[in-house]
Formats: sequence, C-alpha cells, structure tokens
Amino acid sequence: MSDFKKFAADIKKQKVSPAYLIHGSEDYFISKAVDLIVESMVQPNERAFNLDIFDGADATSEEVLSSALSFPLVGKHRLTVVRRFDKMEKKHRTDIAEHISNLPDTNMLCLVAGEIKTSDETYRKMPAMVETLAFNKMKNAELAEFAIETARSFEKTLDSGTADLLIELSGDSICDLVSELEKLSLYVSDAHEIKTDDVNAAVGKSRVYNIFELQRAVSQRNGKRAQEIACKMLDAGEKATYINYMLTKYFLNLLQVKHLLKKGTSPNEISSKVFGRWLPFINEFVSASRLYSIEEIPNAVTTLLDVDSRLKKSAYKDYDAMVVVLTQILG
Repeated sequence: MSDFKKFAADIKKQKVSPAYLIHGSEDYFISKAVDLIVESMVQPNERAFNLDIFDGADATSEEVLSSALSFPLVGKHRLTVVRRFDKMEKKHRTDIAEHISNLPDTNMLCLVAGEIKTSDETYRKMPAMVETLAFNKMKNAELAEFAIETARSFEKTLDSGTADLLIELSGDSICDLVSELEKLSLYVSDAHEIKTDDVNAAVGKSRVYNIFELQRAVSQRNGKRAQEIACKMLDAGEKATYINYMLTKYFLNLLQVKHLLKKGTSPNEISSKVFGRWLPFINEFVSASRLYSIEEIPNAVTTLLDVDSRLKKSAYKDYDAMVVVLTQILG
C-alpha cells in the first residue's frame, strides 16, 4: 500500500514517467493506478482524441505504436494504455519494448499486466525510462491497516479487531473489502464507529440476505431472487419502510447514472459526481442502467413513494408491500 501511496502522491505533483509497466496480482490497485494516470494526463474533453486503450490479447504492436508515437491532436498530452500486455504475442511485446525510447515528449505509454517475471526477455529490453510498479496481494496485517484507513475515508472508525473480523468474513480481495466497507458505512448511517456487531449483521450471517444483495438482484431484474431476499430480510426483523427507502435511494442514484452515461461520462467520473467518491460497485449501476429504460426508473420511484405512503398509513402489511413493489418494478 505504501508503494501505491507514493505513486499517487507523485502523480498529484505531476511527477510522472514517460512510460509505466504496472503489474501484479492485486487488480484493485492496478486499476486505481491506471485511473490516476488517465485523470492526470488527459482532460475529459480530450480523451476521444488523445486516449487509446488496447487489449493486449487482440492488439498488435503496429496498432499500439501508431498511437503511442503519434502527437496529440488537441491538448498537451497523448496517453496509450495496453491492458493485459502479458497476453500479447511475444514478438509484439518485444517490438513495443524496443520502440519505447522513441516516445515523443508529449506522450505517455502505460503497459498493464498480471503476474509476470520481469526477468523475461521482453521486460529486460525495456529502457530505463520505463517505471515499473508491482501491486500484489496484501497480507493480513496490511489488509487490516488498509481497512482501517479506508473506513477513515468514509468518515468512520474501525478498530483492529473489527478489521480482522471483516477480513475473515469478506476474504482477502481488496475490491470485496472496499465494497463491504462502503456497505457498512451506509449500514451504520450517522454512527461514527463501525463495530463488530455491525460487521456480523451486515457482512456475516446475513451477507446473502441484506439490502445490498437485494439492490443487486433488482439491478439484474431478477424478480425471484429479489422476492426471496426481501422476505428473508423481513423474517430477520427488517422493516419494509427501511427496504422501501433504500430502494428509492437506489433508483434515484440510478437515474443520475443513466443521464450521465447518455452524456458520455465515464464510470469513474460518474462515481465521483453521483456518490462523491469512487465506488467499487459502480459498474453494477452501469449494467443496471442498460436494463432499465429512462421511463422505467422514474416509474419505479413513483411506485416506491406510493407504497411508502401506504405503509405509513398501515394500508399495507410489510410482506404485501414488498410483493407489490418488486412486482411492479420488475414486471
């Protein structure tokens, strides 16, 4: 994590290298590093002209070098990103490595790979101007430190024992850990501290049947799964008014996502604009926006508001309310 912090600080100060090789087993930090490079190097309105992203499994060195060696069309910088560089044929990887020193001063090349041996011929041929960043899986102590720090970014506190419990329940994936912390910050609402009871309730036994799993089922338009989760939540003592409120909030956010996607806004920018920070599950919102039309989302909100009013007037029982909500929204 300290390596990533140093890299992020350097990027913020515009201390950048002309070329990067970013590799390792921890996808979360690799993805975040690439995002930081993109945001730092190319303005949003210039990305259609000055940002090219290739998949190494399909791209050739001719295509990549054509982009990497071309001058910016507008603006100051041009960025070429090659994801899954390790999946590219060796002759193409070698060709790229041998031409990196020809990059114009205005350009940057970012090569992204999984777990690799930097002693292999391709990587040995890369010039000294290529900065290599390796992000690998964290161990328990590092994970706990990361969890505590991430909770702080959500304006929550988390002691080491609670962090250890969270890691035990969520696993060692950074993406999963960040996702669970995001959920926990919403779960504890205005409370400043995330406690072990909160982790057990939101991540432990009820991990399969909670509001976030219900939202996921709704986002996938999986009616059967959504009904099952909602009933299990009610069985566990959750209130229909709370479920209804959280679904309303979800669809209001989805409506914003839908409009921003229509404008061509990237998922990373959408996350910042709608939620104020990057969310590990922003792609779930993006996928859901494709399954719901622009008319269906406001209709869902109308249904939820109507059911909320009826619940408060005791015109619906909790189970009946959830059946009505999910049936009308999912069809």
